[in-house]
Amino acid sequence: MKAVPDPRCGRKTKHDHGEVLVCLVTGFLAGKTTIRRSLRWCKKHLEELREYLPLKNGIASPSTACRLLSGIDEELFALEFMEWTGEIVSTKGIHLAVDGKAIRAAMEKVKDFRAPMVLNAIDAVTGVVMAQMPIKNKDCEIKAIPELLKLLDIKGSIVTTDAIGTQTRIMEQILSQEGHFVLMVKKNQPQSYEEILKYFGEMSDDHKKMEKDGNYRPRYPEMQEKYEEISQKERNRDRQEYRWYSVCTECSLLTKTRKEWPFVKTVGLASQIRIPVERDAQGNDITPDIKTFLEKGSRRRPKPAQDEEIGKDIQKTGMISDMELTAEETGRIKRRHWAVENRLHHVLDDTFREDRSPAKRSKHNLALIRKFAYNILRIAILSGDCAEIMTEAMDDFSDDPSLRKKYVFSGIASFY
Repeated sequence: MKAVPDPRCGRKTKHDHGEVLVCLVTGFLAGKTTIRRSLRWCKKHLEELREYLPLKNGIASPSTACRLLSGIDEELFALEFMEWTGEIVSTKGIHLAVDGKAIRAAMEKVKDFRAPMVLNAIDAVTGVVMAQMPIKNKDCEIKAIPELLKLLDIKGSIVTTDAIGTQTRIMEQILSQEGHFVLMVKKNQPQSYEEILKYFGEMSDDHKKMEKDGNYRPRYPEMQEKYEEISQKERNRDRQEYRWYSVCTECSLLTKTRKEWPFVKTVGLASQIRIPVERDAQGNDITPDIKTFLEKGSRRRPKPAQDEEIGKDIQKTGMISDMELTAEETGRIKRRHWAVENRLHHVLDDTFREDRSPAKRSKHNLALIRKFAYNILRIAILSGDCAEIMTEAMDDFSDDPSLRKKYVFSGIASFY
């Protein structure tokens, strides 16, 4: 925190800026998810904090902390965060999931009423945040992703994004840094998306007919030789999920792979149907099967949503990669990508109350404070030093001084 430049005039400061930032992170670690509550918790633990920090003038006021966060250079603070994280977790050879997140409560405080966005990159396996970059809105994500990747060493890593990141420039940036990509193809790439739906629908039909009739001749023999598919069924929370993954390593089926994307080695299709679990008055499972659900829906979903952006009961997503992947590998990578939603974005909104934060000028720096706390909690959970549920881990940090000493004031050892 000391490496972050203090934006205030030195002659008028009572509180060291590094100490203020450390106090904020410590308060957030203890589950106090606003600046005021965080500093109030620090005041109650002042004697303990003075074992590690001078705090000559005690704990700063909320207004002082807000002014400090508003003045700190966002880019420099983000770089310091990346440097700190890079000392703990390597970005080489990992699965790096990149996605944007809106800070919705700040929407009313900006001129055009568009929610400010933050682009996040996390290690999909551990859930640790590797980087953050502020962006104006969702449209800016395409330009911001290459800029964020330039700041990271992604050699040997797999980079995934949602469909908005399926751009030639982003693929070329990843490859220039000796990384790999697995990207989604949806309706923002209409030609490629329609081609994937067409060819994989036909190859899937031919695959089934070939299994029944050994003499059946498929429509695309060369593609069929390099075609593979798997199916999965899983009871997940309160819904039954069916997934199908199919891949083909003969990529000439796409027009763009013959022109703009010659580096693509695997094309795939990921299909999913989610059926909400239903029970009758006696508690018996009456969840409809796939055929019934598609034809009639269910009591909880009267009409299945066909559009991928509405309801998400039925999804068909194209996949492309510069690596030769099996259907199982493609499915595993796609599932892991959404760790950025489930492990990070949901936790920030639900546990850290980020979606309710009305901060305007300090919104991006405050988001970094949350991520410092989030990473410490995540690493402590992975190390087995606290409860696995994030809210309970916060309780552990609030109650146990030894955890605060180990993870905040003694420094975290490399976690690889």
